Amino acid sequence: MSKSKREFYELPNIATSSDIINAARHSIKAAGTSRPFTPSEGKRSLFTTRPTSSSSAIDLTELNLTPRVLSPIDSPTTQKKKEEQKKKEGSNFEAYWRSKITPILAGLNMELENVDILNQVEELSECLLRGGFLTGSVVLPHQYKVKVFQCLINLLDKKDTRLLLKISRLLLCLGVFEKNLISISKLIFKLTRCENNDAIFLEEKTVHSLLNVLNQQKIEDNGLAFVYCIGSLKVLSANTDNSIGEILVQYGVLQVLERHLITCNTSNEMNNELKSNLLIQILGALRNLCDIPATEKLLGEMSVCEQLQYTMTHHYNDPEVLLNSCRLLSRISLFTDMCDALSRNNDILNLLLKIIDNYTNDSQLLIRCAFVLGNITGQHSHAALHLHENGSVIESMLSLCKVYKAKLGDKTTKEKQTVTKDVLCKAVRVITNVLQNEKVAVSVTPQLIKMFVSLGQIAAQAKIHEIALNVLCGLNNMSYYNKEGSLFVKHRGILTDFLIRLLAVNNTAITIETLGVLGNLTQYHDVVEKLAQDKHVIEIAATLLDSDNSDLVYKACGVLVNVTKFKEFHEKLPSKIITQCIEVLCDVGMLDVELSTVTLYLLWNVLYLKEVKTTEDEQSKLLSILTDYTDHSYCDTESWTSQFHPVAKRLIGLLDPDSEFLPL
Repeated sequence: MSKSKREFYELPNIATSSDIINAARHSIKAAGTSRPFTPSEGKRSLFTTRPTSSSSAIDLTELNLTPRVLSPIDSPTTQKKKEEQKKKEGSNFEAYWRSKITPILAGLNMELENVDILNQVEELSECLLRGGFLTGSVVLPHQYKVKVFQCLINLLDKKDTRLLLKISRLLLCLGVFEKNLISISKLIFKLTRCENNDAIFLEEKTVHSLLNVLNQQKIEDNGLAFVYCIGSLKVLSANTDNSIGEILVQYGVLQVLERHLITCNTSNEMNNELKSNLLIQILGALRNLCDIPATEKLLGEMSVCEQLQYTMTHHYNDPEVLLNSCRLLSRISLFTDMCDALSRNNDILNLLLKIIDNYTNDSQLLIRCAFVLGNITGQHSHAALHLHENGSVIESMLSLCKVYKAKLGDKTTKEKQTVTKDVLCKAVRVITNVLQNEKVAVSVTPQLIKMFVSLGQIAAQAKIHEIALNVLCGLNNMSYYNKEGSLFVKHRGILTDFLIRLLAVNNTAITIETLGVLGNLTQYHDVVEKLAQDKHVIEIAATLLDSDNSDLVYKACGVLVNVTKFKEFHEKLPSKIITQCIEVLCDVGMLDVELSTVTLYLLWNVLYLKEVKTTEDEQSKLLSILTDYTDHSYCDTESWTSQFHPVAKRLIGLLDPDSEFLPL
């Protein structure tokens, strides 16, 4: 049975090994949470909130093809040789064009069926390729290129996706610029918006053509066209089976996107609106490509974190750029190496906290910022300490909790309530993870304790279990570090009342965490007294000893150990508690050293104080088990002999005065 890391419950009058005490460090835990839900874009749009420009037709009057390049002046002899060579090549070209290309162009018209046009376009493409016009080995004269363009553009009113993609790819291969490149990019993007076309994009290798455009053209000269080209890649990379994304990564799309991200961040040749539109597409594509296994390693070798910091700083007033930046951050913060890099980037940490303070009403942005901070602080204590000492992280999260706690129960849509709960969950998780650091945990404020109790009660009643669990994890971290006299311990009365109410919640995970906090608080007599005043609490804890969940048994046993160190509360124990403990030992034995050992502590307290009657049969059975378990032939591992044996042997001495072992 798998087990989580557990608390060690301090026991009076019991000498324990340093190993067990050191293991107490494992009780400090990070709160887990689900990834922010980013709904798939059913409309496959360029922007979340901004209007998308409609696709415009290509203007034939403004064909702007590859310009002719004039060579430098040559010597008369060289010039004569070149002229002769050109005549020969020209003769060959004319013959090839007349025999191969002209008949195809003459036969292409709108009256043909789509399948016939498709076949002829494929034949045209093959002839142009064989002639070297698509590879760059032969320059297609301007007037001939115009003829091809005019013929192909006349066919763009057709509705066949495969035909349109084939024509678009051929036009891109021939070379188009400015308005024509924009128009073709818009057309391609329009076709990406239908998921059923994804397979055709793969088959027609359109993504390769898009990558060629991004590689060969300057983003400053073709900004709007790049918005649609990268937007197409963003939409296609969101394909659910990752097939297109894997091909894009294989062909170096991450490096291409990084290069254009750097250009957007550093170029002075583009206006802010264009930069913003480009960044949204680049960041969205990178975010989608994070689902490809190879991406984690490749991104780790790039400057994405530094570029994101620059983007967020210089586009701080653009909520959509910030949202797309944080969506990418929330994904890469799940990568171990990149999370480590983010934890050491204090500027990004401060920036995320600043966004949370200033974008209080942007719930989607808040969710992702808090998710990133939760991931970082859950793994890196130095980042948590930095945020506490330099950013007042707990105060920021408490302010957020105050705003969104007030929205719980509002008469709003189910979707809005889900978002409200998600903000609260992520905010509490950040606080809980920051509390793993001792310097933070011992400096808790009354406001934090009261917020946790209030929010935990509401969450438990509304069955928002993730929030309740994160609250309990935070209280557990606080209860571990805070000793007698601390502010946290001074609030143990209201905390105990809160925890008692949570024991009534029918949720195993909540019960485990509740008992964990009680295990740390029941070292105080007044806390145990409160538990005893409620006729159900000790009974619930004892009943849980029969659970099949080893974590639940362990936590219940820990609470009962602290309860039973006070003699006056033994009357609250069930008469069968010794039999229950014997059954726990029989069930787990050496398979669970910690549980077996803490069960012995409970048995010691009960048997030593002799307030609970025990039968001869129980004593005999327990003595037999302990004798067997302390035989080295049963188990001789270091953890078993150092933790279980010392207490077991003293129990044997208590049960059998004639044994060689002395009682504690």
